[in-house]
Amino acid sequence: MAELASLAQKYSEIGKPAGADKDEYFPCLYLDEKQMDAMKLGNPRVGTEMTMTATVRVSSISESQNGARSMSVEITEAAMSPKEKKPDAASVLFPNG
Repeated sequence: MAELASLAQKYSEIGKPAGADKDEYFPCLYLDEKQMDAMKLGNPRVGTEMTMTATVRVSSISESQNGARSMSVEITEAAMSPKEKKPDAASVLFPNG
């Protein structure tokens, strides 16, 4: 599996909108009820961190003269699960302790 990369961007780079409480934002993905049911997500609460595995298809590529690039993808398959909490080193080395 490929290494996960943070997709956070800083509002300071483009101008922070009114009401934003942090200086970072992330791309968003909207799923309707049918799509949520297909992935058997149940009713997660706002703020719940989940891991998503997806197959995507590149639907457009854009490059400007100044070198800026962007890409759009279509999600053709996906699965989500609660974010896995990795055990700390001490609990692995000393499981009884």
